Amino acid sequence: MVFKGVVFDFNGTLIWDTPYHNRAFDIFLEKHNIHLTDEEKTFKIHGKINPDIMRGIFDRELSNEEVKAYSIEKESIYQDLIRDDLYFAPGAETLFNELKSRKAPFAIATSSDVFNVDFYFREMNLGRWFSRENVVYNDGTLKGKPEPDIFLRAAVRLQLSPAEIVIFEDSKAGIQAAENAGAGKIYVVDSIGDTDLKAFGHEMITDFSQVDLSLFQ
Repeated sequence: MVFKGVVFDFNGTLIWDTPYHNRAFDIFLEKHNIHLTDEEKTFKIHGKINPDIMRGIFDRELSNEEVKAYSIEKESIYQDLIRDDLYFAPGAETLFNELKSRKAPFAIATSSDVFNVDFYFREMNLGRWFSRENVVYNDGTLKGKPEPDIFLRAAVRLQLSPAEIVIFEDSKAGIQAAENAGAGKIYVVDSIGDTDLKAFGHEMITDFSQVDLSLFQ
């Protein structure tokens, strides 16, 4: 089957920054005297949007202002950790250029909020390949993954149906969201050696050069 467009998750997919996010959360949790097991972190943090994360890890009700402040605090720690080590995943930039040459539109659907999106545009010159319109992020109006909302909005931005789109994801919640959206094909990007992702049954890659470009001819 030939597909017409692509939607990329960002963190852990286009940039392999999972260790930096994990370290930033460890620093944040320690500062606020919150103790989570690795299993709890997977369930409460990975692949989720900050409002859901913050409301899930604090043992009390949080106001919208507190959620925003805590989110910026954590993301500021993350940005300081990764600022000098921001790179696209292997083969990603070549794939962007190949998609452009085939006139296959592509977008980003990220759980990051605008604070980090601005950071990526500024520090990675993201505008070389992505317009702001084609970066769908956590703006407070979308349910977090595994709900399909963010991928459905990205499909609308590309003016394609989800069945016409290839989605790239790296997290369990993200893969479930792509499935729930009805993606035509899902590539699982294994950036941290998570063998559990094999259980989803989708094709796995460790380099974007492994993508079958004939899918877009």
